[in-house]
Amino acid sequence: MREFWKEHSKDATVEEMMLDSRAKELTQHELPEILSLLPCLTGSRVLELGAGIGRYTGSLLTLAGHVTAVDFMESFVERNRQDNGHHSNATFLQADVTKLDMPKNSIDFIFSNWLLMYLTDEELKSFAEKMMGWLRPGGFLFFRESCNHRSGDFKRGLNPTCYRTEAQYNHLMTSMEVDVQEGGQMFGFDIVLKKKVQTYVQMKNNQNQICWLLEKVPRSPGTQNGFNSFQQFLDNQQYSNRSILRYEKMFGAGYVSTGGPSTTKEFVTC
Repeated sequence: MREFWKEHSKDATVEEMMLDSRAKELTQHELPEILSLLPCLTGSRVLELGAGIGRYTGSLLTLAGHVTAVDFMESFVERNRQDNGHHSNATFLQADVTKLDMPKNSIDFIFSNWLLMYLTDEELKSFAEKMMGWLRPGGFLFFRESCNHRSGDFKRGLNPTCYRTEAQYNHLMTSMEVDVQEGGQMFGFDIVLKKKVQTYVQMKNNQNQICWLLEKVPRSPGTQNGFNSFQQFLDNQQYSNRSILRYEKMFGAGYVSTGGPSTTKEFVTC
């Protein structure tokens, strides 16, 4: 991974960081779109992971109480510090995020853009549990990833990226539970928002740039008909393979919703 980014961080440009020749044009439209999806950050303690050269850092600093921007490439961290170091509420760290350590319940909001796709499934599971611990109860995690296939047009020899599906991220992030408080209270992530990045849909006809907003919430076994969350109920019962086959047997192939034809059409075409 480090060798890959050494090759693509020599000049610390936005084109290198995004691996795309249209990076400046895309950023002009994408940045306000992404920022519009974030919760209110006034006074918040923000942890920006995989901050790169600071494409989002400057905006986050104007919105939040404090931002800790982390990246593992020294050239990117230095460029970010040069551009945004004049802010008094900024901290810049060069670190491998999988080895990062933060106090429990010390962060209000975690922001990550194109980071998780560079982790293996095992690394992601372990790292997601760490992020859960860092967030306070009710805190939020925002992340955006390239799903299914790559998006940038830069040529690459080695490509260590893991292009997961939306469903894989949904399952990995919402199925885990972590005991992060004394007394045995379990916490998990609920999906608040999930959507395609419209800038990429409109400018590149690419529907595989997906972003999520998750909230850290307490888990109480048995509150959802024996399931720990409504999402877990949907995944394991309502829309399990067995249940979908039952719907198809009753209503026809491709019918996955009890909400009627219009809802089914919305589900299978999105």
